[in-house]
Amino acid sequence: MLHRYLSVILFSCLSAPALFAQAPVPTSLDDTLQINEVVVRGYATNRRLLETPASIGLLTRRDLNQRFGTPTLVPALNTLPGVRADERSPGSYRLAIRGSAIRSPFGVRNVKTYWNELPLTDAGGNTPLNALDVRALGRIEVIKGPSGSLYGAGTGGTVLFSGLAVPAGKTNVELSALGGSYGLYGNGVAVQSGKNNSSIAVNYNHLQSDGYRDHSAVVRDNLSLIGSFSVSPKRTVSVLGLYSDLHYQTPGGLNEAQFRANPRASRPATATLPSSAAQQAGIYQKVGYLGISHEYRWTDRIQNTTVLYGSTTDFANPFITNYEKRTDQGLGGRTITQFRLPGGPLPTTFTVGAELLRNFTVDRNFGNRGGTPDTIQTDEELIARQTTIFAQAETELPARFRLTAGLSRNDVRYDFTRFPVRSAGALPATTLTRNFSPVWLPRVALLRTFGSNLSAFVSISTGYSAPSSQEVRPSAGGFNTTLNAELGTNYEAGLRGSAINSKLRFDVSVYQFYLRQTIVRRSDAAGAEFFVNAGRTDQRGLEAQLSYDFISPSASTSSFSLLRIWHSMTLTNYRFRDYQQGTTDLSNNRVPGVAPTTLVTGLDAETRAGIYAHVTFQFLDQFPLTDANTVTSDPTRLLQATVGFRRPLGQHLTLDVYASGDNLLNQTYSLGYDLNAVGNRFYNAAPERNGIAGARLSVRW
Repeated sequence: MLHRYLSVILFSCLSAPALFAQAPVPTSLDDTLQINEVVVRGYATNRRLLETPASIGLLTRRDLNQRFGTPTLVPALNTLPGVRADERSPGSYRLAIRGSAIRSPFGVRNVKTYWNELPLTDAGGNTPLNALDVRALGRIEVIKGPSGSLYGAGTGGTVLFSGLAVPAGKTNVELSALGGSYGLYGNGVAVQSGKNNSSIAVNYNHLQSDGYRDHSAVVRDNLSLIGSFSVSPKRTVSVLGLYSDLHYQTPGGLNEAQFRANPRASRPATATLPSSAAQQAGIYQKVGYLGISHEYRWTDRIQNTTVLYGSTTDFANPFITNYEKRTDQGLGGRTITQFRLPGGPLPTTFTVGAELLRNFTVDRNFGNRGGTPDTIQTDEELIARQTTIFAQAETELPARFRLTAGLSRNDVRYDFTRFPVRSAGALPATTLTRNFSPVWLPRVALLRTFGSNLSAFVSISTGYSAPSSQEVRPSAGGFNTTLNAELGTNYEAGLRGSAINSKLRFDVSVYQFYLRQTIVRRSDAAGAEFFVNAGRTDQRGLEAQLSYDFISPSASTSSFSLLRIWHSMTLTNYRFRDYQQGTTDLSNNRVPGVAPTTLVTGLDAETRAGIYAHVTFQFLDQFPLTDANTVTSDPTRLLQATVGFRRPLGQHLTLDVYASGDNLLNQTYSLGYDLNAVGNRFYNAAPERNGIAGARLSVRW
């Protein structure tokens, strides 16, 4: 049935140009990768990428919602050098920026995320990335490396999200549907309305799948509301509302023999533990988020943005050995003020601000009887507080130099209370407090431009990452009072620019990151996790991104509106230093989970008749799965392709139909390994060759 559906879509793509040859073709999805023009928000500079002294990866709407048919963030993020996203089972995301996921068995830690200055990462250092739907996103910026001088704690990097752009004076309604292999089905509706002084966008998206592996089904519903209102010429108020209802089954990791014999199997029972399916292992997660942003421009030179948010999470996790129920309430705010002094011999922009986050968590563990909570085992509360104050100066120097200097103070505190769960002989409630010593994080960067198409920069930045709430209080319960914060220093140099009339674009950076008190994950015999500090790591890397336009987008005589080949490369050498595990010295071993070589190559083509095609090939070299480097992954070779047709139907309707293939080489591979896994259960098999087909119908007036 799926093959027939794909054939219909492909036939439509090929035949539609003749049917609508006289209709004007809408502009393609926004693509601002002209490196001498694109403006980025990183480090509050709002400057061209060419003039920004930092390694920043950019994903546009084309990258997020057209290049791949799979409606997840994972494939688009994996096109960026230095970035690796995993989906161990459908809905279970893990994100690494320059290897930052070595301490994340699941979820997103050690990375700060924002939506137009609104913090999405909570006070406990956790980010519900799976609560976002890629179909509601219009742009992502990824700042690679520690950015604590402006964004607070975190040694991995920072991710800045933006919604879809709303055209002024227009109203647009888009209906979408998709279907694919393994019971994949999704639909959505998006409404956008723009006026002269306001804009509003509402998105609802549904996605469900039976999953490739046994016991790996997922059901997800996402609702988002984004509004912006110009109250006066100087004042703008914006609102962001998110709600996500997600359930996915967790099939669990397999050992190598099980993975080779049947990669679709879920984790089987052992002599002492039941299977994942028998215990109905999975995640039930409801996330609500409401944020308000107020921007005020006193003058052309002074402006302030202040945001406030509240969030709530209802979380349940039946696991093989227990059943966790958790509720989180988060509150926070951020204020940032800019002073621009454009006159004088050294034009300077000053940025000052502060961020305050607080989370209150109630966490209870029960026995798990076939997916039903049994006798209570632990009853605990955790309060997390995170405070950051920061300042930054950006000065234009003679001879085309620009100096950026920033400094922040970061403070993290946890209050943990354990309550008695049995009346007989129970100890009274006890409260433990863990204050991590406040740290000052400086950053200095120097950039020089060479003409209008070339720039180079060097930077020194410091990173700080206190243990997240899920690390000081792991899933099995308890409170770790001995875990220390990570501290690091990053040295970096970069070169970016364009040539051959901007057809050739390049962005290259090299870095050396010295990380102390590196946090790594451990598991006990039952599979329950805990975390320890593993001494130092030295992390060296080279990241490069190249692209070439065979056809200039402005060429009026060509039948193509876009014909581009691009390539990204990541080379790493991450090694432990001074790392003792028991009596074994693991110094100089490679850090697990980080591929020494990652290559991604793509071809993007769009015609003025409305046909578009994207082909992407990824290669990951093998990498160690344990700290001891005794087990390594298989090399990964992943081929993906999408072909589609977008065309107006009259003046108000636009139809977009597409078909996409994933893992076209039919490789058996793991999209996300469990590192240092007990019982050598490292493997989480990704789907074999599969396909997706979908359609979008837009109405604009």
